[in-house]
Amino acid sequence: MKFKKLFLFAAIALSASCGKYEFDASQVNKEVANQQAKNQLGVDIDPNQDWIPVRNGSVTIIANADLENIARVEVLTESPFGNEDAMVLNSVECKAGQQVTLNYEAPNYLTQLVAACVNDQGVYFIKVFDIDAKVVDFQATNNAARTRAASVGTFPSTIVLDKGEKSCNALRAEESQKNQYGIHIDKYWYTAWKDNSWANDILWSHSKTIDGDGGWEYKEGAIRRVVTDEIDISTVQTAVETYLKKFENGTSGTKANNWYNTILNNSYFQKFNELESDGNPLLLVPVQFNSTDASQNFIFYYYYNPATAPTDKDELANYIKSLPKYKAVWCYYKKGDSDIFKREREYLLPYYGDGTPVAGAWGSPVIPKGYKIGFMNRKNKNNDAFSNSSGCTYGFGELNVEVNHLYGHFFSVIDKNISQEVYTNDKGDKTTLNGPMANGMDWNSPRICMRDINNRTYLCFEEGSDLNFSDMVIEVKAGTKIELPEVAPDVEPTIYTLCFEDRPAQADYDMNDVVLMAKPINNNTEIELRLVACGAKDKVYLKVEGSTKFNDKEIHALLGLTEEEYFLNTQVGGKTKKESQCPVDKIKLNGNTIMKFLSSIKIYNETTGQTVGMPDPGEAPYGIIVPMRFNYPKEGTDIRKSYPEFINWVRDVTASKDWYRSLEGVDRFPTLINK
Repeated sequence: MKFKKLFLFAAIALSASCGKYEFDASQVNKEVANQQAKNQLGVDIDPNQDWIPVRNGSVTIIANADLENIARVEVLTESPFGNEDAMVLNSVECKAGQQVTLNYEAPNYLTQLVAACVNDQGVYFIKVFDIDAKVVDFQATNNAARTRAASVGTFPSTIVLDKGEKSCNALRAEESQKNQYGIHIDKYWYTAWKDNSWANDILWSHSKTIDGDGGWEYKEGAIRRVVTDEIDISTVQTAVETYLKKFENGTSGTKANNWYNTILNNSYFQKFNELESDGNPLLLVPVQFNSTDASQNFIFYYYYNPATAPTDKDELANYIKSLPKYKAVWCYYKKGDSDIFKREREYLLPYYGDGTPVAGAWGSPVIPKGYKIGFMNRKNKNNDAFSNSSGCTYGFGELNVEVNHLYGHFFSVIDKNISQEVYTNDKGDKTTLNGPMANGMDWNSPRICMRDINNRTYLCFEEGSDLNFSDMVIEVKAGTKIELPEVAPDVEPTIYTLCFEDRPAQADYDMNDVVLMAKPINNNTEIELRLVACGAKDKVYLKVEGSTKFNDKEIHALLGLTEEEYFLNTQVGGKTKKESQCPVDKIKLNGNTIMKFLSSIKIYNETTGQTVGMPDPGEAPYGIIVPMRFNYPKEGTDIRKSYPEFINWVRDVTASKDWYRSLEGVDRFPTLINK
């Protein structure tokens, strides 16, 4: 509060014990408080507004996921893998095949939640469900086992290789030999291709001849058929959009730097994308082409016997440059396709033997067991191999060095601490170009990463000039032996933050006079309640049903503040404590819901003689509950400044339901107490 009233130790004659306080919230003059809220916030309050943006629900979970040694099931707000925003709403121990019903109190902006089976090692198998769903059955769709056996069906009895053509890299290497300054592309001359190591890089398509096709067809040089199996595509979409979002905020604006934020710092991703054949036909299924240039892209693959390949990385890179590359996937979605996540076709990746292929060669549906398989994306902007927007990018980062030099497109992802010297004309004049990207790539960074979701592996491609890695997502359906890390997620229970104004009639709505954090524990049968902040100068007491540490206790004393110390964890540069150092009590819920318990908490302001609790619907927000760790406003900062969307929610309970998650706003107290 901004009022400078000191503690009044003698103003009110009270005994040393506070047990006589009745904590009667009716003492608040609600008419005055409501007028103050209207004056301060400038809008009328929605009569249905109860200041608790939470929705109660219940779901029955069948613990039948394709996961060994299931030990518990959970309901979460989001996908849990490396996602610090995910929270466990409820959890209970169970065994495989059991059915359990979990109650939850979820943020009311959510329309979907995540159910999870968790094994005894903490490994998760997840499924997204609509918040109105009553039952979650993990076997409702066919999720393939980790063995990745080939799907039922026949494969082409005759596979014929079509013609090959020089790649962008081969054409550039060839052209570079004609000029001492290298190759001219757009503004500059580049010497990156001068060593001619790409000279024999040939891209091959498949023929249009087939016998006994089993539903297979040839389209744009790739071999494909209609997908007949089903998987839980909504779960895949949720996982991808959680980690590989297209834009930093929302659906437009600055592209997300998922290279730095996710791929480099998330143990659930693997950057180097060579697979190993398990001796079955290799099948890929596109699930997303989220690029305006999708139709200009083709996915190619290569394979080799690791027993005969170099082991040194640089030598291996030169070896792969000379390997034939075969067309794998045609990126057929149209620009502006609104239904991005879908599984329509699966693609077969044949084997044409080792060595140099020839047009008309017959192939096999199976790449030999133990062979390594790699991928690259060929982007051919306007069918111009010498455009700076055309190029081949690989999962094996050493193969990206040359193309990453192209200014105006691929060079746009290079870190700002890296530079290159280029020729500006054919007379030998030079200039230095600095990489433009903060936390960007190195010359040899991969352009493909891998992610394991529910026992299937997904290849995530970055095609060009940004770092979101969501341009193309391809499912590896069968045919590979993959060992991605199965890391146990560290997911916290839901945190609820309870904020009070201690003087409703004069509230400044910085919402930090008394701040408590509540964490459900023991399958939501207990609450771990923690007093984390004080922004009051008045003498204020707590009333918490069932508490042995907080009841009738003055909050400054609870926080260890002296008579001259009024504020804790509300001022930058002021007195602070870590969350772990703040007073805490474990309280049994005794059958109450979390919200019913939190709504019963009250504070008593000894200075004014008034009790403050959660307001009734339509009343002033002198108490609010936020379903997350909440960066409440700094001392004296109106909440509208810290959270501009808050005011939309005040006047319309159905608007801006997730106002407390907005990145807009200033003067929030930092998360020092969370450390």
